[in-house]
Amino acid sequence: MTQRVFSRGAALVASLVVALPLAACSTSGADESGGTDGSTIKVLVSSGHQQFKPVWDKLPDFTAKTGITVQLDQVATTDVEGAFQRDVTVGACTYDNVELLDGALAGAAPKMEDLSPYLTKAGSSAEELFASQVGWTKGSMEFDGKVAYYPFYSGSKGFAYREDLFADAKNKTDFKAKYGYDIPAPPTTPEQVVDLAQFFTNRGTKYGLVFSGQGDSGETTLADVIFRHGVNGYQSDDNNALWGPSNPANQATVAKSARWLTDLIKNGYAPKEVTSMATGEATSFYTAGNAAMIYDHIYLPWAQFSAPDVVSKIGKSGSFEPPSFVDGAGGITFYWGRGIPACSKNKDASWTFMQWVMSQENQKLALTEGQGVYVPTDKNLLAWSVEQGKVPQGVADAVSHNKPYKVTTATGRMRQKIDIPLVDRLYQGNLTPEEYAKQSGEAIQKEAVDSGLVK
Repeated sequence: MTQRVFSRGAALVASLVVALPLAACSTSGADESGGTDGSTIKVLVSSGHQQFKPVWDKLPDFTAKTGITVQLDQVATTDVEGAFQRDVTVGACTYDNVELLDGALAGAAPKMEDLSPYLTKAGSSAEELFASQVGWTKGSMEFDGKVAYYPFYSGSKGFAYREDLFADAKNKTDFKAKYGYDIPAPPTTPEQVVDLAQFFTNRGTKYGLVFSGQGDSGETTLADVIFRHGVNGYQSDDNNALWGPSNPANQATVAKSARWLTDLIKNGYAPKEVTSMATGEATSFYTAGNAAMIYDHIYLPWAQFSAPDVVSKIGKSGSFEPPSFVDGAGGITFYWGRGIPACSKNKDASWTFMQWVMSQENQKLALTEGQGVYVPTDKNLLAWSVEQGKVPQGVADAVSHNKPYKVTTATGRMRQKIDIPLVDRLYQGNLTPEEYAKQSGEAIQKEAVDSGLVK
């Protein structure tokens, strides 16, 4: 899981060179006294989260109000989990508050304080907290009956499309004549996406669709399609590979998912060059006018899509949630949670800091004045982010509808060591969808066994 944590955040940021008010709690730092004056806490955060720089600039104000001094330790996304685990393993326990990416949460959960008593003391509860969040957060932040983390930061795949092409009168007429229904804006089924990709290829643009097909970005594209086919995750509840020897029925579904994507390339609706495209390259391909749609982490370049030079070239962009193949299925989400180490000697001060940094005021500041963007997990902040044009509606819908999935200490290795290389070979045409499904399922199962998760 360490490796999953490392590459997910780092790859997304590199390819493109918070949201959780407490129910019944103050969002401006109420209860920020009472035994915490004079405390010094050490907080571990990702240096890649430049969205929060305006918030960190306000730390002197936080200290003046509460008497709590914050030592901010900003390390690379690839080093966050390792820094925390080394700190608690050697017994130093110098961190009082940490933020961790999804793949690190399970391994670190036993070392985290239960936040439920703090929520209760603040006049809230775990139930109220998760009621204010998108649905998958409860299943992702609770471990062994305790609230180990506070959700705030997420992301998901989405589609962006050129509104000018979809609204063109001749395109509308010709599309209906060919397919027998009006151009859907947005499409609501995978079949409609394929029809649109076929229709717009060599019609006002080179290709109907572009998506990232390399490395971590490419793996999450396929994972999103697999999840939307109803195979939700990499491991079943008993830790076996979800499409491995213990769950062979799912291999056909995974092969079908892989074929849906590779057929877009094979049929010429998406460029063969996707095999060398991460999110940044796919974005550049789309903004250069070479594709009618892009399927990717579109919230990252969303502001770029609205830039005057881009709009002058390709017009305005709309967005939509990737359609699912199975009713009730969702896509893959990545997310961060914030926790208090159980060994911290400054838990009350750490909780006061947690309330402060999670306030709506500070998260709105991060989303409006910080560099980059993230997708809030708080429902109200998520809606506000869409209204402000910070997050595309399609991604907000995806994050709202996605489901929690099982993440273990081996999930990161399953993705990095096994799945990403196999997905690369799949896109490059060196594996058939059936070969990919079989080989990846067997290798993921072996990793589960080697990790001691199953016998």
